[in-house]
Amino acid sequence: MIDRTQAELLIAGRLSEKRREHSQRVAAKAAELARRFGAVAEAAEIAGLLHDYCRDLSDAETLAAAARFGLEVGAVEMRRPKKLLHGRVAAAELAAAGLDADIAAAIARHTTGGPGMTVLEKCLYVADFCEPGREFPGLEEVRVLALTSLDAAVAVAARTSLLDLVGRGRGVVPGALALYNEMYADD
Repeated sequence: MIDRTQAELLIAGRLSEKRREHSQRVAAKAAELARRFGAVAEAAEIAGLLHDYCRDLSDAETLAAAARFGLEVGAVEMRRPKKLLHGRVAAAELAAAGLDADIAAAIARHTTGGPGMTVLEKCLYVADFCEPGREFPGLEEVRVLALTSLDAAVAVAARTSLLDLVGRGRGVVPGALALYNEMYADD
């Protein structure tokens, strides 16, 4: 089992200082959201620390790791592997090293989200989206929503991400689109 101390050691040996600082902010925000919305704060904190464990790998290293762990790689992910696969690769690598399955699942989905997310997965998704070091259009709305409704924060984060990708002419992975559709199914 990987605990908080081990998670800190893992990222210290793997991530750049900038990425470690981001991960620590995400960990704090994820733990705060977990306490607010009923997930295990310690699990959220560990997920936050480790969510970008493979983010500093190159595209080639990310694809090689995905193949090593037998991960299916879609067409959109193939064009942007480091950005889109780092969470799934980190989850597979860390699960093999003993990381709790629920924490690994949150790490796997933190970038794109997906349908049927657990409270822990949503906490990490929103924490990574709106940690205090980030600044971009639409972010403040998610931060405000995260004070009272995790689902509303997830919905707006998913919509904001989707609009950004489409606006830049980028492909959308099926899980991100499925999350958006799930969150807005009743509208």
